[in-house]
Amino acid sequence: MSRTMVGRVLALLDAVAAAGVIDRRALAGATRLPQPTVNRIVATLVTERLLAEEAGRLRLGLRLFELGTLAGQAGVGLLDAAGPYLVDLHRAFGWTAQLAVLDGDAVTYLLKVGSARRPRIDTRVAGRFPPHCTGAGKALLAFSPPELTEEILDRSPLTARTPATLTSRAGLAADLRATRRRGYSVDREEFQTGMVGVAAPVRTSGRPLAAVTLVGPADTVDVHRAAHALRLVANMLEARCGPA
Repeated sequence: MSRTMVGRVLALLDAVAAAGVIDRRALAGATRLPQPTVNRIVATLVTERLLAEEAGRLRLGLRLFELGTLAGQAGVGLLDAAGPYLVDLHRAFGWTAQLAVLDGDAVTYLLKVGSARRPRIDTRVAGRFPPHCTGAGKALLAFSPPELTEEILDRSPLTARTPATLTSRAGLAADLRATRRRGYSVDREEFQTGMVGVAAPVRTSGRPLAAVTLVGPADTVDVHRAAHALRLVANMLEARCGPA
């Protein structure tokens, strides 16, 4: 963990985000920072409304929401356009529909229309997940410039989340080639046992801007039917969002 001040602040905010609500002692344990350091930084973050504290319990502050809303304005066109399509996909299939982007070395989900069916997919809006084992991540990697894909994979360990996760570069490379040929990716219980995901890239100027995905129980997902619907939605989003 970075010992710079910025690194310490980010570590504290990440720990609060992961916990939801946490006290200062637990926060020091989670970040492995000295308690006096945690107390000093937390006091400043509370003053600046980046954290909120009530009865000794900390949570993320409203200023982070304000900043996040401003940061998301660049993608508001895509979010506004994609929302109704995700609702339609969920209604048509009964599975979880999501919109995701590559953020550094991780996949971040921007929208999620969940399913009441169990099991449920272990993703969340604003969550960061490894790209090599998610349908969205593999769609984004497959259609990114090869040098960018290689850079991401060089920095990202191919950790096994399930017995089906692709953990070799050769195996993943073959899967990404197949994804490019057919125009969509498939996560066959690689991210979560019992769940299958299908994803299609939303491309602008030849590069993937985002990916739309459907995820459901392995015994219910019709991959080809899902892929057809996702590619139609991706095409409509590309037409609406243009080359921005």
